[in-house]
Amino acid sequence: MSKPLAAWVKAGTAVEATSASDAARQAGLDWTVSMHDMHADYPIMTEAGLATKILPIDIRKAIVKTTPLGESSVVGVVGNKYKIFQNDEIFSSLDAIVDSGEARYAAAGEYDGGAKVWMLMSLPKEVNVAGDPHAAFLLARTTHDGSGSVTIRPVIERLFCMNQINGLLRRKSKMQYRLPHTINSQLSAGDIRNILQISYDSIEQYETIANYLQGKVVSRQAAVEYFKRVWALPSKIENTSYDLLSKGEKTAKTRALKARQTALNIYEQSETQANIHGTAFGLWHAVVEYTDHNSSKTAAVATLAQRNDDIKYRGLELLGVTA
Repeated sequence: MSKPLAAWVKAGTAVEATSASDAARQAGLDWTVSMHDMHADYPIMTEAGLATKILPIDIRKAIVKTTPLGESSVVGVVGNKYKIFQNDEIFSSLDAIVDSGEARYAAAGEYDGGAKVWMLMSLPKEVNVAGDPHAAFLLARTTHDGSGSVTIRPVIERLFCMNQINGLLRRKSKMQYRLPHTINSQLSAGDIRNILQISYDSIEQYETIANYLQGKVVSRQAAVEYFKRVWALPSKIENTSYDLLSKGEKTAKTRALKARQTALNIYEQSETQANIHGTAFGLWHAVVEYTDHNSSKTAAVATLAQRNDDIKYRGLELLGVTA
């Protein structure tokens, strides 16, 4: 069985860089964005027949991505007062963390056609749970479609399976740092201390939770019931014959049953469970491994974008850990 690849490996590019601009260039993020007027083509009837009237859209602008080769595409629509910033301008503030010696650039990439971009910084902190090695990172993300500012969030990666844990709290503001989307935004020494403190607090929290879960022994029947609760279905769908369900209900049941069985297979058969099988920690990481590597063809992007974090939080809460 081949070892799973980390989300940032599958969805980005590893870099060796000392500056954000160099990391962006290595990862193919050295493209630019520009703002352009928009209009609607409105059909009207004239004496000469059907024609098109051009209606300007004054309250919206299109954000266009242009590559060094001149290729262009629309990555978002924003308000007409939106201020654009280039990738190297946005991420240049991260250089202060790297320059402090507390982190190094590890990878970068984009998703949603360039509407979202990210950079990953490796922290010189090792995490070990019952002989299980983990790595620690900082993930910085931003957008070009007006949907968010720069956020910096700690990430913990279990190296046996490359599972990614994006912090451990539903209250995301407690475990992430926000940087305004302005060119004058720079990280101060105090900001760096705060970011690193958030990171180390998250690592400490993970170690505490992991050791607690590793100490909880579970039976096979408990494992089957656990995965059933993680991917729970309304009783009407759960207890009704498949043939009697509507098309939408059939789809929901098929997805849930597939997720449960795949997670159970990971838990019982995967090499990544060798040292944690039979524990609550193994149950939870079977859920994380499923969402990160098996849930869809775009699971890697979903992991980086934190789109599948809720299922990971639910898995924790069902094991008695408030997330």
